[in-house]
Amino acid sequence: MDPCLKIAIIEDNDDLRSLLIQDLSIAGYFVKGAESAEQLDEIFAANRFDILIADVNLPGEDGFSIAARYKRLNANLNIVLLTARTSAADKVAGYGAGADLYLTKPVSNIELLAAISSISRRIRAQTAKFELTLSLKNLTLTGIKTIELNKHEVLIIKALSQSFASNLPYYKLLELCDEPVSETSKATLEVRIARLRKKFIEAGVDKSFRALRGEGYQLLVDVQIGL
Repeated sequence: MDPCLKIAIIEDNDDLRSLLIQDLSIAGYFVKGAESAEQLDEIFAANRFDILIADVNLPGEDGFSIAARYKRLNANLNIVLLTARTSAADKVAGYGAGADLYLTKPVSNIELLAAISSISRRIRAQTAKFELTLSLKNLTLTGIKTIELNKHEVLIIKALSQSFASNLPYYKLLELCDEPVSETSKATLEVRIARLRKKFIEAGVDKSFRALRGEGYQLLVDVQIGL
């Protein structure tokens, strides 16, 4: 069990949602629940989650659509679909939408905790090598080695790290750098991101930023913010 693991649950059945939250909280996880896509967006705006557990048959936006949308926003988010739909076609659709696991209801407490534990081990294995730390005071990024940054690079990393799904549109990033919204400024931002990618590689991270075509950028790794 990893007490730092954060789990979001979307389930429109109040009793089942409460039971899932209770079981996972007792196991030591940080858990938040939502009954609709709108509520889920709100809790994701306030927290960064490692795992999303989603029912498929939901009013409004269904679980397949939610899984696909959140996977596009954060490729590192682990998604568990929990549903009574058991056909092979549904399972294929679920995995195609971005699910990492597809569990069929009713699922026992033991099976669910085993699934979460398996994901937790995978997350720990991916992050066990080192932790990235951004120093606001020293203007440095520390991974396998410490890399010097400039003021704008620090602001960009901090803002992306603390934003919803770790991504921001171009105009927000340009505002941080005190630059007007223009094609010239966007080109300058692209150069900044290219330089940051090289610095992340020096710090030990090969894949750090993803360009969201026509929209902005996403930070693909967790960065701890320090003084």
